[in-house]
Amino acid sequence: MTPWLHFSGGDYLIFKTWMPESKGAIAGACIGLVAFCILERWIAAFRRQMEIQWGALALILRKQCNSNDVDDKPKDPSDKIDVIEEGCSPLPVTPVTVRSRPRLVPPFIPMHDIIRGVFQAVQSLFSYTLMLAVMTFNASYIISIVLGLAIGEVLFGRIGRLNRSRV
Repeated sequence: MTPWLHFSGGDYLIFKTWMPESKGAIAGACIGLVAFCILERWIAAFRRQMEIQWGALALILRKQCNSNDVDDKPKDPSDKIDVIEEGCSPLPVTPVTVRSRPRLVPPFIPMHDIIRGVFQAVQSLFSYTLMLAVMTFNASYIISIVLGLAIGEVLFGRIGRLNRSRV
């Protein structure tokens, strides 16, 4: 392995058996890296799209749960709950007002969160694989990775973005 940027062959690429030496083999490896990068960007776009769908489904589930919790008593608009502490304390007892707040963390939904974890693991695997290819210091691999990521972003970058103002 040459410890500086070079275009020559003979570097291991990911696996011990994948060591392109000829110019054609290096070109094939570069084409494979471009395709790998495009696939990585597609997975990122697919994950973004799934995040939006999971968020919408979580809101639907939340509304369904809230509609099932209907009481016969009318609710106070300020959503205050009066609690009186009881005990054998010599201190005077005063009523305490507790306000209910909206949930800060979305609920754990296994159908969504386990798949989200799998997506993260696959994206991490792709990222580390690309990092190993860059660490060969082969300039043709680095150029192929940058071009592949750019092509993938052009193709799939608009999918699943929350900012819908872009046309």
